[in-house]
Amino acid sequence: MEYYVIIDGRKCGPFSHEELRSKFITPTTAVWRDGMADWAPASTLAEISDVLQPAPTPPPTYNYGGSQQQVEPKRSKREFIPPMPDDYKSSNIFLIVFGFLCCQTCFLGSIFALISYINANEMKTLYTMGQYEMAMSKAATVRKMHKWAIWSNVIFILLAVIGVVIYLLFMGGLVMLSSQYQ
Repeated sequence: MEYYVIIDGRKCGPFSHEELRSKFITPTTAVWRDGMADWAPASTLAEISDVLQPAPTPPPTYNYGGSQQQVEPKRSKREFIPPMPDDYKSSNIFLIVFGFLCCQTCFLGSIFALISYINANEMKTLYTMGQYEMAMSKAATVRKMHKWAIWSNVIFILLAVIGVVIYLLFMGGLVMLSSQYQ
């Protein structure tokens, strides 16, 4: 069985049961596997209980003037961090370069890809700041602009091919007409 885990706020995996041993999985680490409806703490999955590591204990604080005492760490509920959405970075760069190389044919697609690229950077910033809902909203814009870039490039390439075919047919017809009158 393969497992996905959230490590440092990022979705990682898939990992086999044996690979999980080297990933420092704690009981509170979010885990998902095929067949689960949603992410769950690793402590709820009995089949991986043997790979769980204890949570690290914080070092004692140093009291400069008095006796040393152990400070109890504050217990707080850890907020579930959703996995970062795909930013389509490499695909957007390809679409931008492709659009500019094809000049007028795919220029609109490169503009949509550039908008998608800029929004992806904003999405990453929001995600890093912990504003997950706003990051998910930006991710929807990134996906939409990415799709528009792809479809506009496809449509304009098809139109260019149709234009070239019509031009060649028309020029071929003119050549035949001009040869007929000579």
